[in-house]
Amino acid sequence: MVVLASCPVPDRAPGAPRLSGALTVRFVPDSIASRTYGRGEIAEDFFCNYELSLEFRGLMERGGLRITGVGENGEARIVELPGHPFYLATLFRPQLSSAPGRPHPLIVAYLEAVTAPRA
Repeated sequence: MVVLASCPVPDRAPGAPRLSGALTVRFVPDSIASRTYGRGEIAEDFFCNYELSLEFRGLMERGGLRITGVGENGEARIVELPGHPFYLATLFRPQLSSAPGRPHPLIVAYLEAVTAPRA
């Protein structure tokens, strides 16, 4: 049995959304994440209480990042860099739900992107 420790976010407000366990992620249409999964939302296992501070959302977006996966309360779960063949960051770890013969969809999509011929 594997027990993963919590990594608490400092100054987390009482009643704030859960950050670990099986959580729903909704996708922004026309994103790498939505194309990879082929549906509007999924459930992923989060193992640590990390989160992006949405007070920096405007700064991230002005820098070119796009929030493309959100939690049930709008919290950022996936970010992408539009125009890049595969720049995607998640707050869950897809490698932990991969297995031989059953790789996680994001890992497959990444491998397809890095092995695709470039013009």
